[in-house]
Amino acid sequence: MSRPTVALIHASQASLAPADAAFGDEFPEAKLWHLLDNRLVSDAEAAGGLTEELRARMSTLIQYAVDGGADAVQLSCSMYGPVAHDVAAHQPVTVLASDQAMFDHVVALRPGRITVLASLGQAAADSAQRLGDWLAAAGVASEIEPVLVRGAAAAASAGDLDELTRLMAAEAVTAARSAEVIVLAQYSLAPALAGIAAVVDVPVLSAPHLAAGSLASRLTERVS
Repeated sequence: MSRPTVALIHASQASLAPADAAFGDEFPEAKLWHLLDNRLVSDAEAAGGLTEELRARMSTLIQYAVDGGADAVQLSCSMYGPVAHDVAAHQPVTVLASDQAMFDHVVALRPGRITVLASLGQAAADSAQRLGDWLAAAGVASEIEPVLVRGAAAAASAGDLDELTRLMAAEAVTAARSAEVIVLAQYSLAPALAGIAAVVDVPVLSAPHLAAGSLASRLTERVS
C-alpha cells in the first residue's frame, strides 16, 4: 500500500516543525507536503479580516494541493478555518481546518470547564471564542477560561523546548485544579505536549496531534 500524501497549508514558518513532530507521533506513515504563504496572516490583518480575495487565495492553495495529488489537506492557520469549511464539501479529499479535529474531540468529551493555554493574548481569546461557538453549535455547555502563558512565545520562538515545557506545565498544573480539559491554542505549543501531559491528570489536547490522528483514521478507513 502506498503512503498517503497529506498537504499542510501554512501561514507561518513557525508551524512547520510542530506539524512535522505531531504527524511523526500520530501518523508517521503520511508523506507530508508543506505549502507556505507567509503573507496570509499579515495581509488579513492589514485588510481587517478575511476578504474575498484572501478567501480565494486560500481556496486556490487548497485546489493546488488537491490537483497535485494530495490525499488530504490540513490547514495550520486557524484564521482561515472558514475557508476549509466552505470548500470541503466540494473536494474529493478530506480538507480540515487547523483545529477542527481538536474541537470535535472536545465536543465528544463534553467537559464542564476548559482552560485554553496560549502564548499570545489574542490567540487565547480567539481560540476560546471559536471553541465556545463550536461547543454551542453542538449543544454542549462549557465554561472556557483563556490563559496567557507569559514567556512562552519567546521560548517557542527561540526553540527552547525545555523552557517552553516548564512554563506551560506550570500553568497546566494550576489549570488542572478546576479544568476538566486543557487545550493548547497554537501549533507552536505542540512540542511541549508530552511534558505538559506528564504533570496533570486531565486530558491535554494539541491541534496538530489530533489533526494527524484524525487523518490517520480517515485515510486508513478509505484504503481498508
